[in-house]
Amino acid sequence: MRAIAAMLTCTLLCGCADFSGFHPESRPLAIKKPSPKFAIDTKWWTIFKDDQLDSLIEEALANSPDIRIAQARIRMARNEAGIADAQRYPQLNVDGSAVRERMSATGYFPPPLGGSTLNFGQLALDFDYEFDWWGKNRAALNAALSETSAEEAEAIETRLILGTAIAQSYFMLQANMAKLDMSKHILQEQESLLRLARFRAQNGVESDYRLSQQESIVAKTRLDVSRIEEAVKLERSQIAALLGKPQERGDAILPRIDPPPQIPASIPADLIGMRPDIMAQRYRIEAATNRVTVAKAEFYPNIDLQAYAGVQSIGFGNLLKSGSEITSFGPAIHLPIFNAGMLKSNLGAKYAEYDIAVEGYNRMVIDAMRDVSQASTSLQSIITQISAQNELMKGLEKAHKITFSRYREGLGDALSVIEAETPLLSQRNIKTDLDEMRMETILQMIKSLGGAPMPGGTTSSNPG
Repeated sequence: MRAIAAMLTCTLLCGCADFSGFHPESRPLAIKKPSPKFAIDTKWWTIFKDDQLDSLIEEALANSPDIRIAQARIRMARNEAGIADAQRYPQLNVDGSAVRERMSATGYFPPPLGGSTLNFGQLALDFDYEFDWWGKNRAALNAALSETSAEEAEAIETRLILGTAIAQSYFMLQANMAKLDMSKHILQEQESLLRLARFRAQNGVESDYRLSQQESIVAKTRLDVSRIEEAVKLERSQIAALLGKPQERGDAILPRIDPPPQIPASIPADLIGMRPDIMAQRYRIEAATNRVTVAKAEFYPNIDLQAYAGVQSIGFGNLLKSGSEITSFGPAIHLPIFNAGMLKSNLGAKYAEYDIAVEGYNRMVIDAMRDVSQASTSLQSIITQISAQNELMKGLEKAHKITFSRYREGLGDALSVIEAETPLLSQRNIKTDLDEMRMETILQMIKSLGGAPMPGGTTSSNPG
């Protein structure tokens, strides 16, 4: 009989644990291990060597609701991992009850118990332990730990997104402030030329046409100044909003001129594997893998060891008297036999969840490789353009200086000054735009890599 029972049990187990037709359909893209020649500095903003920018970003990271939400998610994930970990250990509880109940006169108990109202009391120590023979609880814990690691990586990504948003607005503000200062300076020169043109026109030396032309140029420059002032105010307001502070905080930002940071000319593509959102997705793949293990374990029997010991009595006064003791000890077995395909559907769903996590990871890797390549190419192009622009500016500034000097000495006319000044103003704005584009491209590189690439060393971490 024992042999027959063992064979029947094996047959049931084999029938229940049928995983045929279930398998992952996606594979994660392979990424090489990061080169020891490079590392990622997650406190990337310090490479700009701008104390004002450092202060703004650190202030935002300390006060941002998004950062606090990310930190709360980490705490929640850690506590959920604690719940999963607790399932691996014995559970011991004290349960008690005190009930006053009227017994049915026609029920299980005959009179005088039947038809009477009695007090029932029970106090017991309950013990329960689930044997994790199939690794279900271990896999559930590993899944929870992976989710915790994913939330920690997401917190770093949140810091990266917020920090780069502030830096982008900051560099745009600096560019607009430089344009505003330059435009105001040019406006002063043009107004000076306008006054000279009016004086010369009054003395019959300048034509009305050229006077009108100079007046229109001054009006246009005033309009440009007004537009740039609006852009400056909007950027200040944007930074204040990112900091969660009133407008006055943005108004306190001062103009700064800082050299751009030095970014390595060649960035190895394997550094993208250290990007926080890619790391988070990799942890989610691990969590999905462990949830598949949990789903498979559901096909096997679940065996609990249960026991209790305590006292039970009719009448509260008898609860602690001799003879009221109750005890129970033994295994409890749950064996799934027929569930209308529920376990298979659950397993299929977990494999689909795994495939979704893998394809999300693959998409991130592909996008990151593209972003790094584009940012590197753009950065080299912008550096080349800035070098050429500097040479062009030298010639235009020299020509403008000579023309203006000749005009003041009466050897030239206002039109010549205007003709020399207009391309200079245009090229100065282009130079400012190129400087701002260089900063934005460096920020894009930082965002694509998850931090600032730096030669050698150990990757710095700054968890949320």
